[in-house]
Amino acid sequence: MLVVFGHAIEPLSGQYAETLAQWIFMFHMPAFVFVSGYVTRYSTRWAPGRTVAKLAFPYAVFTVIHAALTSALTGDAFSASFLTPSWTLWYLVALAAWRLSAPLLRSSWWVVPGLALAGVLLGTVAGVGRELSLERIICFAPFFAAGLLWEDRWWQRLRTGPMRLAAVTLLGLALVWSWLSEETVIRSIFFMSESYEDIGQYNAEGMLQRGGVLVAGAVLTLAVLSLSGGTNRILASIGAATLPVYLLHPLVLYPAHLDDYRIGWSESVMIVVLIAFSVVFSWAASRPIVVKATRPLMDYAFWKELVRR
Repeated sequence: MLVVFGHAIEPLSGQYAETLAQWIFMFHMPAFVFVSGYVTRYSTRWAPGRTVAKLAFPYAVFTVIHAALTSALTGDAFSASFLTPSWTLWYLVALAAWRLSAPLLRSSWWVVPGLALAGVLLGTVAGVGRELSLERIICFAPFFAAGLLWEDRWWQRLRTGPMRLAAVTLLGLALVWSWLSEETVIRSIFFMSESYEDIGQYNAEGMLQRGGVLVAGAVLTLAVLSLSGGTNRILASIGAATLPVYLLHPLVLYPAHLDDYRIGWSESVMIVVLIAFSVVFSWAASRPIVVKATRPLMDYAFWKELVRR
């Protein structure tokens, strides 16, 4: 829901929307990557071929869909680039890379700070970022590795009353900081997809900021996870079907990203509406009927089963 909401408010440009976007970007991707690493631990075996096929199929299908939608909305000629992931599709490439390297990433806790350092240094090299989202793959990899290495006995320690109070306090402070700094902070520093030169920073400044982004992402990820753990069947059902939510929401939001919402409502009203939209859309897109209907676009196994029949 946070991913959907973060993308939904990106076209807005007011102070409230910018503050919320900056606040969400501080932790929603680190937390999402951490959880991806955590659930990867439950894979029964390391299967490179299956991993690539499972993620490459929806990547190819939705790359074409994104290109067709862009062409239809802009009038430009159809053009699909598989080497430069379109908008949200970078995550499928990254997830494939992380899962393929999972045996190495889970080898030692030293992998986490090592990858973080590599990500900070990588920003000094121009021209690395966009092809196959290599820069983002490396920069977010520490969170995936941390999820792989997480031990279940730590959940109990993280979810105590004092820890949850600290978590709420940290998230609140992060929101206040976002409010105070939204005019001076470049939003793209949280994407970690470009070199420091590309976003107009000196290497020293960029390294300091990216290091801060990684530390803030780690701390706030723990804060968010500290507040998890309750039993809620509706949320669990949404969480079990995140792929349709993830792949379908950009198609709905793409027109606004190209040409704003053009509704004329005030920023505060739009934020409330988009919060409601994010919740309702996440619920609707994760319903069994939608999962079943969209499976041919997302699951290569559907076609294997169809051929066998």
